[in-house]
Amino acid sequence: MTLLAFSDSGLVFFDYDFSYLNIMAAVISLFVGIIMTQSGLDKIFNWESELEFMTEKFSKTILANLSTIGLIQVTILETLSGLLSLLGAAMTLFYGDKSYGIVGLLLAAGSFCILMAGQRISKDYDGSAALVPYFILIIFGLFVYSS
Repeated sequence: MTLLAFSDSGLVFFDYDFSYLNIMAAVISLFVGIIMTQSGLDKIFNWESELEFMTEKFSKTILANLSTIGLIQVTILETLSGLLSLLGAAMTLFYGDKSYGIVGLLLAAGSFCILMAGQRISKDYDGSAALVPYFILIIFGLFVYSS
């Protein structure tokens, strides 16, 4: 039994061969999964304060009357993308099934596009700039999954 070894294609741990691409994809999914799940659950557990924040943020925009619907949409999308990304990390590493990770990252990309639109509409340019590195990571993760 091999405890730990390195091969040309991946890492061997307890006689199980993990490809380097699957490790990269799983780590990216894990990272995105943590971010999105925490963000979604934070919105669920702090609903009133999140809704108050959203209502105030969009009060002078065309989205002023859509704060509740927008918060529901973003909360569902973030939570679902986070949970699918977490599941995708495990499925990719242990079963070679990349579908959950890909769907999780696609939903996360959609969520970040919605968040970006909201930040730009509310003229929060610093907030929108902070989203860019996460979006780039998600797109890179999708590239790794496709390789």
